[in-house]
Amino acid sequence: MSTPSRRSQRERVEESSRRLAEAAIELIAEKGYSNTTAQEIGIRAGYSRAMVRERFGSKEALLEVILRDYEGRIDVPREPDTSGLQRALAPILALRDFAAEDPRLLRAVLSLNFEALHDHDVLRGRIRAWLVQLADGIRKAVVEGQADGSISDHRDADEVGSELMATGIGYAYAWILDPRTVDFEAVLTRWHDLVAARLTGSA
Repeated sequence: MSTPSRRSQRERVEESSRRLAEAAIELIAEKGYSNTTAQEIGIRAGYSRAMVRERFGSKEALLEVILRDYEGRIDVPREPDTSGLQRALAPILALRDFAAEDPRLLRAVLSLNFEALHDHDVLRGRIRAWLVQLADGIRKAVVEGQADGSISDHRDADEVGSELMATGIGYAYAWILDPRTVDFEAVLTRWHDLVAARLTGSA
């Protein structure tokens, strides 16, 4: 019998990076960002105390990697061949797809976002900047949709963007609080359809 081939260096790096990221999210959700050390993250992930420093350089750098990956999956797309309506709705669909593909990781990252309420250092500023960026992307998409005719709702784009952000945060919080009673994918699908109908005037 042939023996399974050994994993490549790249595969080992990817696995260790993911395990460190998951351990960091879990610990921050349990203890808070400021109370979580790089050494604890390495141990929780099953590695040495120095693994975070060896792989990422610092706890802050690991956090940046985690948030960039999450934000890249949820952000408003910039493809020129999509309508303003499609771009405005894209974060809802991306969040739904994320929930379907990796609900455990998404709940952990969303919990990390809410942890920013109790953190006055790096985490709060980082999350605030991301939310501002996302809201601005939605606002611009609404303005573009009103200009290209894909959105017939002529309310102020800032109002629409703020409403979408607040609603999305509320749904996320309800899901994190009790995932057994909230079908997040179904909720996001219904919300997407409702927003699409309102923005196109078909509601």
